[in-house]
Amino acid sequence: MTRRNAILLGCIGVLLLSAVYCLPSHPSAGNAAMADAIAHVALFAAVGGWFGWFAERRVRVFIPLAALAALLEVGQWWILALPAVEWHDVLANEAGLVVALLALRWRERQQRVA
Repeated sequence: MTRRNAILLGCIGVLLLSAVYCLPSHPSAGNAAMADAIAHVALFAAVGGWFGWFAERRVRVFIPLAALAALLEVGQWWILALPAVEWHDVLANEAGLVVALLALRWRERQQRVA
């Protein structure tokens, strides 16, 4: 798979994720707080890992992903008419991106050593 195709596939995935994210019955709706936080971290670690890997671990790819991580929660609040933006979910989303970035950097260091 070429990098261009991978990025295109990732963008389509993000569009689908964005649509599902703002549904009233999205997968993390109604989960316990800890399970929900873990799901948010894992989801954005996967998204960040995908785009970070195919963007050759450039940090700049994480800037729009960080904005998306926050905007999805704002969109969810607005579309679903929630009482407030779920800031703990925004933090969990951002934490997932940090996990992805650190994992990519760690792997890069391991490859340089080998």
